[in-house]
Amino acid sequence: TAAMYWCLRGGETTTELKRKAIWTLVDIMSRHHEYDVLVQNCFICLYSTQIMEHTGFVLTKFATALVSVLHSTSCLKILLGVFYKLSSLMWRQPASKKIQLSEMKPIEKTLDILRYLNNLDPLGQQQNPLKVMEVGWSFLCNITAHCPECCIQFCESGGVEIVLACYQSHRETFVKALPTLFGAFGN
Repeated sequence: TAAMYWCLRGGETTTELKRKAIWTLVDIMSRHHEYDVLVQNCFICLYSTQIMEHTGFVLTKFATALVSVLHSTSCLKILLGVFYKLSSLMWRQPASKKIQLSEMKPIEKTLDILRYLNNLDPLGQQQNPLKVMEVGWSFLCNITAHCPECCIQFCESGGVEIVLACYQSHRETFVKALPTLFGAFGN
């Protein structure tokens, strides 16, 4: 991953080399998603990369890798990265792309994660689960926007109950995140 990081950050790296580096990182994430440190290093490389510019972007391949990681990790740092990327990927996507991604059950898994994080003591964690929750809600808001099928999955998976439980538990700390928390609920 260090070599990929250098390729992506190097000022004189060609677009083709950046494209190959990005797809190599995505491939590593999808094939080895059970190795938290490796996936975390891949995310560090991809965080500031303009993926759409460099890849001739294929949403499905990248989103599939992210959802594979989502289903296999419990590391809060990695979950934060996955939710950030999924949220930004789902922003302004047509309903057909959202439905395609939803077949991999990221809505249900995200709600399971949020249910679990809602029951953690934020002070007892190395990384604050509230930030992960906020970005997870952002992803749910973006994937359900203008997509009735994803809204139905959200509701059938207990999304409304989890929104209310999170609001009850964290209403004081979620002041800035209330639009995100209630976004999927509103959709």
